[in-house]
Amino acid sequence: MSSIQHPLYEKLRNYRFILGSSSPRRHEIVQRNLGIENVIVKSSEFEENLDKTNRTIEQYVTETSLGKAKWIIEKYNSPGIEPSIILTSDTIISCNGEIFEKPGTQERQREMFAKYKAHPQIQVMTSVTVVELRADSPPTIEQDLAITKLTFEEASFPDLVEAYIASEEGLHVAGGFKYQELGCLLFAGIEGDYFNVVGLPVATTFKLLQRVILGSSS
Repeated sequence: MSSIQHPLYEKLRNYRFILGSSSPRRHEIVQRNLGIENVIVKSSEFEENLDKTNRTIEQYVTETSLGKAKWIIEKYNSPGIEPSIILTSDTIISCNGEIFEKPGTQERQREMFAKYKAHPQIQVMTSVTVVELRADSPPTIEQDLAITKLTFEEASFPDLVEAYIASEEGLHVAGGFKYQELGCLLFAGIEGDYFNVVGLPVATTFKLLQRVILGSSS
């Protein structure tokens, strides 16, 4: 556990900490930036296919993060379960009111960047869900939303963008780019939590942990 002397970390010693994500980046952020060393990874198999037509962007990402958490609760909850904290999250890119997830193909990635060129200011939106799970009481669930604004460098279109697409770096991440790697070359500015863009909003997650474990948001 972290060497920071804070009541949250003292309380966390009494819990099993479950990260509901197979993302190495999120695992690294939880350990290195949140200071939680003993992490159990249990990937959620919740299908991320909610209908976008009758949900706002905020509702879509929030319900997806909650769905991941509920899948883990249903899978691993049992009468004899030791006290556990479950952390899940979902990240999407919003551009001009449209949701951009993992492109999967260069063709889809190219379509995304064509829209980014027309609307160079985008949002990285992450919903974080923290659950306290105990054998003797119903789960306590808290959620919050973090938004980071990015602005594309218009001079990066089309040459640098085409070179980036050819690198295949962003094929399997939300929005089609990795800001923490070569993708940073495509942007002129960032406003908000950097860690939200690269995997998990640290400040938002810390506040949620305090709310669930300490009953405080401060």
